[in-house]
Amino acid sequence: MENPSAIREIMTIVADYEKHPEKYPRPLIYLAGGWPQDPPPPVLREAARELVEDEQAFNLSARYGPTKGEPDFLEAIARYEEAIWGRRVRPGEDAIIVGAGSTELTAAFMLACMDPGDELILTCPGYLNYKRQAEVEGLLQLRVKWWPVIKGHEYEPDPGELSSLITDRTRLVIVTTPGNPDSMVMPDDVLNGILDVAEEKDVWVMVDLAYRAFFFGEEPGYLSRPRRENEIAMCTFSKEFRIPGWRLAYAIAEPELVAAVNAIEQARTLCPSTPAQRVLTRAFSSKERLKAIREYYDAGRHRYAEVAKLAYDALVDAMPKAVPLRPQGGFYVFFDASAYDESSRRFCKRLLDEAQVALTPGRDFGMEGWIRLSFAPTVERPELISEAMERIKSVL
Repeated sequence: MENPSAIREIMTIVADYEKHPEKYPRPLIYLAGGWPQDPPPPVLREAARELVEDEQAFNLSARYGPTKGEPDFLEAIARYEEAIWGRRVRPGEDAIIVGAGSTELTAAFMLACMDPGDELILTCPGYLNYKRQAEVEGLLQLRVKWWPVIKGHEYEPDPGELSSLITDRTRLVIVTTPGNPDSMVMPDDVLNGILDVAEEKDVWVMVDLAYRAFFFGEEPGYLSRPRRENEIAMCTFSKEFRIPGWRLAYAIAEPELVAAVNAIEQARTLCPSTPAQRVLTRAFSSKERLKAIREYYDAGRHRYAEVAKLAYDALVDAMPKAVPLRPQGGFYVFFDASAYDESSRRFCKRLLDEAQVALTPGRDFGMEGWIRLSFAPTVERPELISEAMERIKSVL
């Protein structure tokens, strides 16, 4: 209660603005939340309509399903992985488990991998919720270590440095690519080096692929190569399918580890959403629909890359003392604003109060003085970025 999530706190302000806009001097420009606001692919609506109009199928979708996921949906995910990402799920070597969003599923893997007193290693900067999840799931008995991957103002993850952080109590390392909050893409050789180090030291590595549909350059090989033995591929439909409210994700991992997570989820969630699984099963049911999904992703990647460039250039113009990282994928421009204020929370509060522009403080991602700007909410209205930067410029 004493350390609330900065993002969820900002969401409270957004909800208040939507309900009482008269309290604010001008419309709020929200550049804080990391979720897409462009519509899902049309095939999803078609599949949902088919389910609703089939009375028997709709009624059956109201029932409980298996904890691990509907059998037809697990098969559909394997088709989706191969058709969209080029990865073959290997029977006997890979196992899939579905969860109620990657946040919930990540927490279940934490419980499966770690005991009280064990260590979790996170990149710094890193997604702010990982640490909070570990603290909640482990009843404050799991230890978190930060692995710096930004040196000065350069993205330089070093597997050798990671090796020196690992102890006999380390059980899990989590990396995100493209990153949150930094939007950096981990190169193939670096990720393979991380997996080599972790394999040598008998540690699990979770690769969070939440933003894999938003690589602005060439897709790295780890999206399509066979999964490594100690690797957990965490995948979510929230970003790539633009359905964060549906809370549906899946992980690909060792069968024995998935069996442990399945046992945990039997006690925690019972099962993921049956209707959501059945809609997506229909969406992945034909080559034509899978081709349409891939085309939707390709068009979306191009669109997000254009808005990313717009946001980066506008920020450089509005805040010349800031030092931003040029986004390589994902939703964010992450920048060092310490020349304006060493406190990222104070600086964000000032911009919110004086400019009605919402950004996210970098302190919550492990880097004080830095700020995260999310351009995802402006994809449908990119002119909002220019307006936000003009407001910030006038304040500064």
